[in-house]
Amino acid sequence: MNSFKLISIFLFAISVNANIHNEIANKWLELSKEFGLDSKEHGFCYLYNGEIYGKTAHLKARLASTSKPLTSLMALKTQGPNYEHQTEVISDGRNIHLIGSDDGMFNEDKIFYLIGRLNALGITELDNLSFDNYTPIFAIALYSRMSMSEAWYSKEYNIEQLEEYFNLDTNKDIQSRLRRFLKNTPSEILNDLGISSRYSDYKMSTKRVFYSTRIPLIDYNYNFTLTAPKLLTYLKYQNSVSHNWLADITYRSFGARSYGDWFLENLAEESFGNDYYQKRIGFKDQEPHALLYTGSGLDSKINDERVDNYATCAIIVKAYEQLELELADYGKGLSDILPVAGVDIGTLANRLNARRNLGSIMAKTGTLMNTKSLAGKLKTKSGDIFFGFFHHVYKANGSEQYNAKIVQDLMTEYLIEEFGGAKPLIYKRPKQFFPLKLSEAVLLE
Repeated sequence: MNSFKLISIFLFAISVNANIHNEIANKWLELSKEFGLDSKEHGFCYLYNGEIYGKTAHLKARLASTSKPLTSLMALKTQGPNYEHQTEVISDGRNIHLIGSDDGMFNEDKIFYLIGRLNALGITELDNLSFDNYTPIFAIALYSRMSMSEAWYSKEYNIEQLEEYFNLDTNKDIQSRLRRFLKNTPSEILNDLGISSRYSDYKMSTKRVFYSTRIPLIDYNYNFTLTAPKLLTYLKYQNSVSHNWLADITYRSFGARSYGDWFLENLAEESFGNDYYQKRIGFKDQEPHALLYTGSGLDSKINDERVDNYATCAIIVKAYEQLELELADYGKGLSDILPVAGVDIGTLANRLNARRNLGSIMAKTGTLMNTKSLAGKLKTKSGDIFFGFFHHVYKANGSEQYNAKIVQDLMTEYLIEEFGGAKPLIYKRPKQFFPLKLSEAVLLE
């Protein structure tokens, strides 16, 4: 083939790519107009072959729950995917003390397991139950809709919950929950954990529950641990169901605020240059390029004023790319940490679930009173595409929220089509989430 033909083919390829990007930009304008959304006020961008596309790629955007994969990235960078939270339990037979590790899923299952283990040791009455600052309790964390809970950790909340559960003998509500736990948990799991499947074997009462910065026991005879599944299992569940509590405890546990601010600021400047301050839109002069106030993406308050996690679409898609690179170092992929649309449980279970695209969309949703977002990765026949949508809306359940969701879904499907159609993963939904470490023989299907 002569040089003239090679140049012609090269120029044709450039022209085709340019046409695709122009068509995508026009489609964004068209859909935004059709659904009453000003395209200039909403962030949209995608990363393809190392290039960022989208006229609002550098617009300041509220993140909502698309923050959770960033929290996941910080956790992976500081601990690795195989880290396991462990809560140490020490007892002298009349008193117990919990030494935690910021396990974000210290829920009812773990509490009943703890009571069962103590009962197996012959401990049914306590004078004192104490815990440290690294033992956040959220007993009903796996109950329906609790993933969206805006509960915040407090010592008082811990005490209230532990008093309820550890006075099992006189609390009819907790007795009912124990019966449900034993009924719904397969016997092979209970056997694997070494606790009884018979309700009548469970007895517990305690006189006092309190917080302690030091171990209050002078001496102790019993010592065992409550071990969580691997961190990667936690993060997959967190992102699939958009679990706010788990993400915020993860954020607290691994110092994501200090690490995240530094990481995101450097990522922005490495990706877009030291002059990014001049490219970005909607920022105050001295504002950082990105800031995570919470690990979940829930808004919070500073001096009684609302603050939200923010960044630009461009920063987010680059961060999600970094998340994939971090996972690749451990032989994992984005599907191990982000929900796969139409396949996994959670917020994307019934969204973007057209059969032709199943297994090709890995993404995280985000919804707040004033935000509707979606970000992730698409697998297409022309290559992988990282993408993001950040709609600024003003009513939690109004037409703007609904219309923003429609635009996001239509644009996501359009991106896949424009790049040659889906190239799906061979993917199987992971085993059912259980917050205690199990042997492989009894993992839930």
